[in-house]
Amino acid sequence: MSWGTIPAPAVPCQRSCALVTVGATTTTGGMTLVSAGTVGLPGIALLSFAHPHQRGWASLFQASGRVHVACAWDADQARGEAAAATLDVPFSADLDAVLGRDDVQAVTICSTNDTHADLAVAAAQAGKDIMMQKPMATTLVDCDRIVAAVETADVRYYQSHNLRFDPVHQEIKRLVAGGELGRIASARRRHSHAFALLQPEVLDWMRDPGHGGGGAFMDEGAHVALWFLWMFGPPEAVTGFVTTSLTEQQSGVEDGGTLLYRYASGMIGVHQSSWAELASTSTVEISGDRAVIIATGTDITAARSMSSDEPPLRVWRHNPSGPAVGPGPVPPDQPNPAGHWDDPQVALPRSRLQGTAEAFIQMLLEGTPSPADARTARTAVEMVLAGYQSSREGRTVTLPLRR
Repeated sequence: MSWGTIPAPAVPCQRSCALVTVGATTTTGGMTLVSAGTVGLPGIALLSFAHPHQRGWASLFQASGRVHVACAWDADQARGEAAAATLDVPFSADLDAVLGRDDVQAVTICSTNDTHADLAVAAAQAGKDIMMQKPMATTLVDCDRIVAAVETADVRYYQSHNLRFDPVHQEIKRLVAGGELGRIASARRRHSHAFALLQPEVLDWMRDPGHGGGGAFMDEGAHVALWFLWMFGPPEAVTGFVTTSLTEQQSGVEDGGTLLYRYASGMIGVHQSSWAELASTSTVEISGDRAVIIATGTDITAARSMSSDEPPLRVWRHNPSGPAVGPGPVPPDQPNPAGHWDDPQVALPRSRLQGTAEAFIQMLLEGTPSPADARTARTAVEMVLAGYQSSREGRTVTLPLRR
């Protein structure tokens, strides 16, 4: 079943979703809400528009017709009111009133990274399910606060992770999990953009270490840590090289670098993230003893520089009886004795936010498990923090981190 064809369940949801009466006018927390056509739909409150993904998620929720965007809150009242007006959603500056609404089952949090924990704990204590913009938080102390609050309140936590809903990555996951690559020696995942060079204003508060908790690795790197956890599980140790090479004048946070993940199997994971990469030919390279995967177009840097006829995913199928040293470039109309390339018929997503929004909708409607729960989100932050520590101290750092 595709994400776009999930049927409405026979009951509103497995939890106590409040029903909104059609055509009823209610006033809650200073907001007047006229609800129409939302009977039985789970209500979502939008908590902060500091990160631009909030608007994208909200638009997708509204377009789905399967959930109800009930209201919005923001610590920056002017920003919140403007965004809420664009979405035609009631706004309140009273967080307690928003979390106390009976027609709100869940919240989406897109505040500055340093305030994620306070909002998540408050939402969990109010009995609301949570969808969180990455990263979970900027410290393990705050991550642990969220985990404890979520588990104590028995609410569901979903760490948004758009990479796992990319059809290219889903096919890679199928190939890896199915053993088609054989034993894997190395896996490289690069996730970058060039906003620090081209549109630094887009990064806004993310360049402030107090609000962001870091730079490119706490931002773009959070995607990659979650991707490695999904694809291969947690590593044993991290070696980090984090730097500010091109944008020193902008802030005191890193604009790129590389983390190396050591796995119990012997596999080495290479995690590259940057705010200052203009173009790239690949985002994923995985090398096994039976096959090799190369993918492109699955981040902003690669997507902006690839051609429309370039396949986003290629799989090299090794010929075990072929020569150890190939014959050199082989004409396209002739077989290569070393092996052959397959181009799986997968396409890049039209919207990088669609899959993650659909997953949250499915969680609310059908009670399905979170694709990335609170403990997974915590481990992803721990991997990035270990990379920072390794880079500072010039040594490999083992996991879990000592507290």
